[in-house]
Parts: sequence; C-alpha cells; structure tokens
Amino acid sequence: MSAVDRRAAIIEAARGAFADSGYHETSLDAVAERAGVSKALLYEHFDSKRALYVAVLEIHVHELVERISGAVAAAEPGEPRLLAGLEAFFGFVEERRGTWRLMFRNAGDPDVAVRFDRLRDEVASAIVQLMSEEVHRKGLDFPDLPQAVEMIAQQLVGAMQSLADWWDLHRDVPRDEVVQVAMDFAWIGQDRISQGQRWSR
Repeated sequence: MSAVDRRAAIIEAARGAFADSGYHETSLDAVAERAGVSKALLYEHFDSKRALYVAVLEIHVHELVERISGAVAAAEPGEPRLLAGLEAFFGFVEERRGTWRLMFRNAGDPDVAVRFDRLRDEVASAIVQLMSEEVHRKGLDFPDLPQAVEMIAQQLVGAMQSLADWWDLHRDVPRDEVVQVAMDFAWIGQDRISQGQRWSR
C-alpha cells in the first residue's frame, strides 16, 4: 500500500471511530486497529490524535461546503436557491448522520472549534453574497442593509445547525418535513424583507 493510500485508510478508519465514540473516547490504538496498521505507522502520518481529528474534519467541512455551493449555484435566484441550499445541507445530515455528530456534536477540543467557526463563516459568507445579489437585483436599499444581510446570514446558519441537531435526535421525522419547516422559517421572512418590508415598533 502506498503512503497516500495508507493515509487515506487511516483517515477513513478515524472517521468511523470518531463518529461512533466521539473525540475524547477514541484512542489512537483503536484507530490503528481499525485501519489495520500499527500505532507506530499511524504516527508516521499524524503526530497526535488532534492532528488526525482535524484532518478528518477538514474533509467533511470541504464536502459540506462543496455540496451547498454546488446546489445553490445551479438554482435560480430567490426561493429555488434557498431551497436547493437547504436540501443539500439536510441531505448531507441525513446521509452522514455519524459525520454530522462528529462535526457538530462531539467536539471537545479548542482547535476543533476553530474548524467549526471556519465552516460557519464560509457558509454565512456564501449566504451574504447570494442575498446581496438578490437585494441589488430587486433594487432594495435602506441605511443598515449590508449589516442586516450579514446578521440574517448568521441567524440562518445558526438556526439550521440547531434544527439539524434536533433532527439527529428525532430520526423518525422525514427529511421533507424538516425542509418544509426550515423553509417556513427562513423563506417567509426573507421574502417579506425582499419586498422591502421591515418590522417596526
């Protein structure tokens, strides 16, 4: 087995081990056994459990961002684009339940939190860009518009992450139902904002 293939096998073994047991409960001995390599060989590729965990997270972060980006890029602006992004996100959560827990529910290290923050920032930035395009397309304008768009993007990311966490504990709920509730929450408000409506005291 080449060094590249061996590294990939170790990462795949670690992906399963971390998803099953979490960060703190998973030992490098368990990962090495699962990968069919010695612990010494594992250390040739990763100098610590933290380094291995971060490598696994990077793969998942990249995959999730790519899925969402690809879906929204292929959709029409407005409602179809939001729906496509949510479908891609919840599709990832449904297909990779263990991975979702690994990414968002089993974090136990400050360095790992940095990756979560980066993921949130990347997704929020993509939402800001899409919303800004929509705002300019409709000719909307109000004094705090750029800041408002950023805040809405952060709210959307946080809300969908929380909903995915809830769904992970209620697996009997169909994905279509989860997406329906997500669109009820996200689109109705954004649609009214896109028409120039704002809440006032």
